[in-house]
Amino acid sequence: MAKMLSGCYIARMLMSPRRQLIWECFWVFALLPVGLGVLKPHSWIYPILWISGVRVWWVLRRDHDYSFRADWNIAGLDRAAIGDIMKRFVPCALVLLLFTWLAIPDHLFNLPLKRPLVWVMVMLLYPLLSVPPQELIFRSFFLTRYATLFTPARLRMASALAFGWAHLVLLNWVAVIFSAIGGYLFAHTYEKTRSLASACFEHALYGCYLFTLGLGFYFYHGQAVR
Repeated sequence: MAKMLSGCYIARMLMSPRRQLIWECFWVFALLPVGLGVLKPHSWIYPILWISGVRVWWVLRRDHDYSFRADWNIAGLDRAAIGDIMKRFVPCALVLLLFTWLAIPDHLFNLPLKRPLVWVMVMLLYPLLSVPPQELIFRSFFLTRYATLFTPARLRMASALAFGWAHLVLLNWVAVIFSAIGGYLFAHTYEKTRSLASACFEHALYGCYLFTLGLGFYFYHGQAVR
């Protein structure tokens, strides 16, 4: 095994910088989610997420002269940005409401109605504990690190697909597909505003709405839907 790993390491060192990026992107964003889906580390999801967030922040600092303060850019979350986000959110919210009503009607508004204290905790903690590291990884890191591998439009799509595929760990197609769609919206907002704060706001808005509707049934890390 040690010889195999050493051989892989040497082979990677002999690759061109572009091929190294391709291999890195494939390993981290394609293969790793499959491994996590097999291992099902539900109780470790948030530690893994935050450790990964710190790791990509370090790589951005080391290789891309990254400044979190500049990337966060709270000024980018202005009235115009919020208006654009809400214009997309309103029709999407209606579609999600219809989907919940048709697919899992017994879960519709289940959390706020039956477990209001848990719902309040989710509304408060989800935007703080779950959203920032995800946006740092799939927006700040992905769109910066792999910009040379794709055209701008394809880069945004690749970020969205990677974000959806990462939800494979939840073991249901709804989380994967809905996350990919959401990832495209968040990437669009990030690129347009150049503000991680804006992308986090939009992500938190959809996430909190999903849990309120009852779609948290598909997204909660302990729930593997058949």
